[in-house]
Amino acid sequence: MTKMYMRGRKICSVDETQNKNTTVSVKYAKPKTNSSTKNQYGSESEGPKKIKNTTKGINLPDIKNVEKSVLQCIIGQDKQVRQIITAIYRAINFKTIKSNVLIIGNSGTGKTETIKQIAKQLHIPYTIEDATKYTQEGYYGNDVTDMIYNLLDNADNDVEKAQNGIIVIDEIDKKAGHEEHDVSGTEVLKSLLKIIEGTKIKVSIDEFSDDTIDFDTKNIIIIFLGAFSGLDKIRDKRLNSNPLGFQAQNISTEEKQKSRFLKQDLVAYGMPEEFVGRIDTIIEMKKLTKEDLSLILTKSQLSIFKRYRSELGKMGISLSYNKKLFERIAEESLALDTGARELSNTVNFIFENIMYDILANPNKYQKCTLYLDIVHDNTKYKLS
Repeated sequence: MTKMYMRGRKICSVDETQNKNTTVSVKYAKPKTNSSTKNQYGSESEGPKKIKNTTKGINLPDIKNVEKSVLQCIIGQDKQVRQIITAIYRAINFKTIKSNVLIIGNSGTGKTETIKQIAKQLHIPYTIEDATKYTQEGYYGNDVTDMIYNLLDNADNDVEKAQNGIIVIDEIDKKAGHEEHDVSGTEVLKSLLKIIEGTKIKVSIDEFSDDTIDFDTKNIIIIFLGAFSGLDKIRDKRLNSNPLGFQAQNISTEEKQKSRFLKQDLVAYGMPEEFVGRIDTIIEMKKLTKEDLSLILTKSQLSIFKRYRSELGKMGISLSYNKKLFERIAEESLALDTGARELSNTVNFIFENIMYDILANPNKYQKCTLYLDIVHDNTKYKLS
């Protein structure tokens, strides 16, 4: 049985009786607009492009150098960064060893930024997708094959590069079926199997031609991200129960924290077994401490505080502050439990009035002094 349906810019034809090795055909229904778009590397492209197909291999930099560079940006996740880099290198170097990765961690622990930094170092195209925007086939919303088009866009329509790229799917935990009647989310997860397992998808970029190319997904690295709130309780329940059902009282908190999440925990959370079975590596990001957040402000190359200090320096204004200010900022961010993500909001709040005064009075000031109370009251500063 073949089902036809409209979805955004494409008309899709899907054979519902197909097995995982059957080719999926996707054609454009109308041309792309000619508006400029930016890819993940920040370069712009004008309108539709012809598909390119290069045969150049991937020349990877030394893994130790990549780790060192990434750790200059990602603070407090040394073990996790090494695990993620290793999984990506393993997938690229050893094609017979599959590496579908699941990264579990709260918001602001650096899941997405770690992938961005690694891809930047390796010059690999990637796309970051929000799982909540996708629906099961035949329903209103994005179809999982859209991920392939987004990856192609970010590879400048170079098929060879895209076929060796990275698809990052965030908020994957939101598709877990916690209730028996909640099937739409799990159906999306099952539809991802055609990408995970190496399906060939017929892709047509030129809307004026019926010519297609086979896009092979077997070498694409799939990385799933999610907070999985409550999964730790499922793990604790497993660790606290022995085969006879009695509670084991001798398991310490430290031992629980060292225990890995297992696939059975994900199934208990509501992820379908067919999907969980294709996950090869599970990585748990560490919850960032006050010390970690302080180091992000002072050491990370991505520190927004360092960027403000640099911009003020370009204007001839030196910045003076007590080093305890970073602890105050970290405490403020930690209270909201959003990790490093809240640091930007806090620092932007601190400099809000300062930047206005400087821009309203150009070339007037040479020094800006920040007082500790500025974290809560952004008028607590002095320009001179």
